[in-house]
Amino acid sequence: MSQIHNRDSFLDNIAQKLGRARRTEPVAKPELKHTCHHDVMAGFTPDELKNVLCEYARTSLGSQAIETTKDKLTETLKAVCEGYCQPEGEDAATDPKETIISADPRLLSLIDINALETPEQCIHIWNTQLGYEPNIDVAERAKVGIVFAEQALAESGTMVLYSQPAQGRAISLLPEASVFVVPKSALVARLTQATRILHEKARNGERIPSCVNFISGPSSTADIELIKVVGVHGPVYATYIIIDDM
Repeated sequence: MSQIHNRDSFLDNIAQKLGRARRTEPVAKPELKHTCHHDVMAGFTPDELKNVLCEYARTSLGSQAIETTKDKLTETLKAVCEGYCQPEGEDAATDPKETIISADPRLLSLIDINALETPEQCIHIWNTQLGYEPNIDVAERAKVGIVFAEQALAESGTMVLYSQPAQGRAISLLPEASVFVVPKSALVARLTQATRILHEKARNGERIPSCVNFISGPSSTADIELIKVVGVHGPVYATYIIIDDM
């Protein structure tokens, strides 16, 4: 809060224009008559949520959904990246593909970066010390971007990403393929639960992210004569990797 300047005078001015005293107590949230949005998959176990998420991702989003463990995460990521970074054309041997990885410590603590390096693939880790432009330049060239998701919404196959310096938005938006790593324990039923977590953070005075991205599979559109076109405004491919023992 120390970075907010002139907040009191700004809010006092608004209250004066409204012709009332400034309200400093939280507004009481009205009770909803129906709460069906809390009932959807309310009794599902983590494994049941995982099954719903994987099925929806594969059938409705055209995405890969892979289950793995902490010990096998590096091996899984390597296989996925190699699949996206297959050599192409006559210059393939001298033109290795690039992969950019989030510097989120939760992700880096689970993988062996050196094991991901291959002659066909160069690995870059998002580096906040370089500033945004050098990182964005890499993300634009990269074949694959790997990020760590805060939650996954089983109902819609949606990955939830919080903005943070170590994980720039460009990692999941600019490369041709997006790879999302998410613990099974972070799977929730739907948007209701994801926003509840943010509400609790705000109510407890915790810092909340300036941007929250809800990403459901690769970029696509279905608004032109109901014809779905994939890769219109972002990644063409998406892979969800669920860490089953985390």
